[in-house]
Amino acid sequence: MNTTIIRLLHLGYWFFYCLIITFLFVLSSENIQSAFENWDDWLIILATMLLTGFISFYAFYGWLVPRYLKNREIQQFLSWGLGVSIAITGLIIAFVIAGLSVVVSFVFGKVFFVSVSFGELLFLLIGSALVAVVNGLIGTVIRGSIMWYQDIHVKEMLANKTLRTELALLKAQINPHFLFNTLNNIDILIERDAPRASLYLNKLSDLLRFVLYETQAEQIPLAKELEYIRKYIELQKIRTTNGQFVSLQIDGKPDGLLIPPMLFVPFIENAFKYATNKKVNDAIRIRISVDDEQIHFQCVNVIDRGKTAQDAHGGLGNDLIRQRLTLLYPNKHTLTIRATDDDYSVDLRAPVKTHELSPY
Repeated sequence: MNTTIIRLLHLGYWFFYCLIITFLFVLSSENIQSAFENWDDWLIILATMLLTGFISFYAFYGWLVPRYLKNREIQQFLSWGLGVSIAITGLIIAFVIAGLSVVVSFVFGKVFFVSVSFGELLFLLIGSALVAVVNGLIGTVIRGSIMWYQDIHVKEMLANKTLRTELALLKAQINPHFLFNTLNNIDILIERDAPRASLYLNKLSDLLRFVLYETQAEQIPLAKELEYIRKYIELQKIRTTNGQFVSLQIDGKPDGLLIPPMLFVPFIENAFKYATNKKVNDAIRIRISVDDEQIHFQCVNVIDRGKTAQDAHGGLGNDLIRQRLTLLYPNKHTLTIRATDDDYSVDLRAPVKTHELSPY
């Protein structure tokens, strides 16, 4: 939701709140004339109710709801909510015990001392307690509604970006150039080494199956993503006799971890696209480190002569990749891309989710 709209919503609420307090005060008076005559009482009630409501409202709106209710910690939310309401009521009790029943008002340079009876103070105490609870509930409803709207908006944006990303990934990974080269290499292997050709054909089949079916889920096992990367690299190696052309190092255990599908493949695809000289050792260096909290992806490739660092920004497109990462990991990831005249490097750190196995 737009920030300006949220601010106007807050201003409108407090304006309406003050009108309600004023309206109730007028109703409680004998007549409108006496209400105007007792404007000092109205000022006391309005200031107290406004301060009480303000503290309670923003305690729930700015702290309790985003801290506990958003994370579905209902018990903590109720406990702290009750504590906040009691604390606010305690402030009013302290106000009563201290005998602070005199309000100083400056009007036309004169000082007015207004006495408040015990009955009025008791009414003020009970009213303040109710106001604290009501404003806390209203703050919860407003903040919850805003969060609900923002979640829907983010999901819609993510769905649109996912569709664009899936189309781009299909173009990048299942394109005639890649398929024809791979099939042609497998065809050559059939005459020389039929068992090996069959093995590579099965790998290609696994890649196509993964891209067409496995990537439909929002989260997939990290082990499957890494297996796809291994098979993709092995198929790329068919085109060269230099086994040192590309290196892949995976540290840590990926079992039980989940990530969005095809998270690293665009960077790897771009690396193969712009490092075509397969006679160079370590032309592409890929390292993936995994622990229980995050995954660290690094990919460095040399840039062929005749291509500039600016050319290496092609492929899927860095803007689209950054948008996807921002939607998937808002303020929870780091992506560093460095391009020189000699090489192009990508460094990505992102959190991982733990796969919750069913007990049945």
